[in-house]
Amino acid sequence: MNKFKRIRKFAQRFSWMLLVVWASLTLTFILSRVIPADPARLAAGLQAGPEQVLEVRKALGLDKPLIVQYFTYLKDILRLDLGDSIQTRQPVLDDILRYLPVTLELVFLSFFIYAILGVLFGVLWARFPRNIFSKFLSFSSILGVAMPVFWVGLLLQLIFAAKLQWLPLAGSLQYQDFDITRYTGMGILDSILSWNSEALRAAVLAVILPVTTLVLSQIAIATRLTKSTLEVELRQHYVRTARARGVAEWKITIFDALRNALNPVVTMLGLQFGWLFGGTILVEVVFSWPGLGLYSFNAFRTFDYNPILAITLVVTVTFVVVNELVALLYPLLDPKLRERK
Repeated sequence: MNKFKRIRKFAQRFSWMLLVVWASLTLTFILSRVIPADPARLAAGLQAGPEQVLEVRKALGLDKPLIVQYFTYLKDILRLDLGDSIQTRQPVLDDILRYLPVTLELVFLSFFIYAILGVLFGVLWARFPRNIFSKFLSFSSILGVAMPVFWVGLLLQLIFAAKLQWLPLAGSLQYQDFDITRYTGMGILDSILSWNSEALRAAVLAVILPVTTLVLSQIAIATRLTKSTLEVELRQHYVRTARARGVAEWKITIFDALRNALNPVVTMLGLQFGWLFGGTILVEVVFSWPGLGLYSFNAFRTFDYNPILAITLVVTVTFVVVNELVALLYPLLDPKLRERK
């Protein structure tokens, strides 16, 4: 019976995931068709005549009724046929596979640093609410939320690249400048796999400013949420009981209170991972980071429909999958949820 309930619950969650992805794709498809722009004109070129534009429109299938275009689009997605890009003249799937690793490098590094520091600062703030460091965290967290991410990036470029010249202004690791193999597309990882210390140094220096920008723009959220949830747990009866038994304060904070406070923090971190994945556009544009964000920006700028729809699919699936993974973590963090299952 329990096995049947698990299968039914999994089927329900999977159906819900498919529904969310379908709704997002449908909405994006409709919006892409109501925008007053002609992708056939852009694909044919500004100097093309009416007959050439008509031929391109037929080749792209834009001359067919909207409902036919929609079902053709869904059928192509099931076959992983995302069409061709107007700007690169390449299959969109190939473009995504080429640009995605560069963005993932940025996202994974930013998320790892952001999660560790956010939870650590939140614990210190809750544990020592009246010291100078906590007052600094209070001020900086408000400042971090208020500052736009692109402004943070430009400020860091001005200080550390233009003025001090400690770090590169923009761009990622240039593979052609070093004798390394493109194993994954992630500069730091490929440098390590190639055992090239100079390439590794260049890759690390290139990633510092964009990663710092993403971390600074989001760390205040994790810090404040960890602090507020942990403060609630530190006022509970089991904490007072543990203190009365003589348990060390750091053990109570880390192994008891923090574990019970992590559920809302993990939920927020999952959402923030999705935001990092879809919200790197401004950062990649500011730092000329050749990833999916910059590719997305160029697609939006030129009304390149196929990449826009494909990127929406990738970001939506990422959000959905991350949220489901977060849901699987809840029973590990809260034994009561495990007992209900």
